[in-house]
Amino acid sequence: MPELDAYAADCRLFGRAELGDGRLTDYLNATDELDIEGVRLESLDDGHTVDAGDVSVATDELCAVVAVGSRGDPARRLRTLTTRVEVGLGPYQVIGLVHGTPASDPLAAAIRRAAWLPLTEARVTYRVGDDQVTDEIETLIVHRTLATLFRVVEDEVAALPWEDGRPEKAERPRGVDLTAWTGYEDFPPPR
Repeated sequence: MPELDAYAADCRLFGRAELGDGRLTDYLNATDELDIEGVRLESLDDGHTVDAGDVSVATDELCAVVAVGSRGDPARRLRTLTTRVEVGLGPYQVIGLVHGTPASDPLAAAIRRAAWLPLTEARVTYRVGDDQVTDEIETLIVHRTLATLFRVVEDEVAALPWEDGRPEKAERPRGVDLTAWTGYEDFPPPR
């Protein structure tokens, strides 16, 4: 049974779960709940840990999951273009590469995909108590529908939400504010 490493709104979650034989992204998009064994929770509030035993967690309660297991059928892989994006997921700021086909805009394609979306070369930054933590992850699967921000990173340094005195972010033409998004009918047509 593979290890599970996940990011929830108020804690980090670690355990073991049966995640199917295919790609983890496909599995997460097909299930509403994960049965996790030997769960250890790490509070973002103060870093204390709790052993919770075996629990069932609704996938809608998870902001992101570290990819493990198969990358899928190599025969189905396509050549892709990547775009570096910033994703705001609850207390987490994620910077990573979103992939799209050469004929599409990766950002626009990502917004139209299923809820769980893989990002490669991901960097997750968040706070545990007063400490800033940064995790470097080869592939992170983010819960796109929980995102409050999903935008192209045009400059390499993105301001962290808890930093004081940061300059006001300029309006970005390729950024999408998802805080009030209710469905695809509200999404602007691609350019």
